[in-house]
Amino acid sequence: MSKLEIRKHPKLFEVYVSGPSDNLRLYSKNLIPGHKVYSERLIDYKGIEYREWDPYRSKLAALILENPMSNFLSNTLNCLYLGASSGTTISHLSDIVKDGIIYGIEFAERSIRQLIQNTSNRKNIIPILGDVRYPASYAKSIFNEIDLIYQDVAQPNQAEIAVLNSDYYLKKDGLIILAIKSQSIDSVSKSQEIYKREKEILENADYEILESINIHKYAANHIVLIVKKEN
Repeated sequence: MSKLEIRKHPKLFEVYVSGPSDNLRLYSKNLIPGHKVYSERLIDYKGIEYREWDPYRSKLAALILENPMSNFLSNTLNCLYLGASSGTTISHLSDIVKDGIIYGIEFAERSIRQLIQNTSNRKNIIPILGDVRYPASYAKSIFNEIDLIYQDVAQPNQAEIAVLNSDYYLKKDGLIILAIKSQSIDSVSKSQEIYKREKEILENADYEILESINIHKYAANHIVLIVKKEN
């Protein structure tokens, strides 16, 4: 067995990989060494602790492994995370966005309790109990102009939610990363028909779809859209 070697991702800021290009493993540097969030593997490599990032539990990890063209990460990113759940993906973003803020919106009371517990020592995460369908309802808790909206919610009007929140919070030329689960929108129609309808909602609202990436091998019936706010 070859020795594990962790190296920088060729494009994305503070993302790390190991293994051959056709079978990559993904990592982030652990912001809180010794601390796990979801039973992920911790690896010490050359004196730095990394957290393995599971693409089967994080659609953002799945997106990254599908090699998007857009470069959407930085250390100063201010992010609005819609559907933060118990903290899996948002904690990896926290490792990366050391000098920015991530506002994690979650509706389920059980999940928000877990999110608070899992991220209480991560000062760049602000958990907010809120309903993503009503972006004005949590406006008093958001103090920064938003560079990136990341959305992963199991709702029937996913594109509409993205537009509502973007219109309220996202700066001009900001990006939306939108994970679309077709079965949450319509359990009868074919997935491709659902994706087409959701894309049309975004385009009709004057948003440009930069990329549409299939992540079915990691999450069934999912695509991820990278979308730019033009106005």
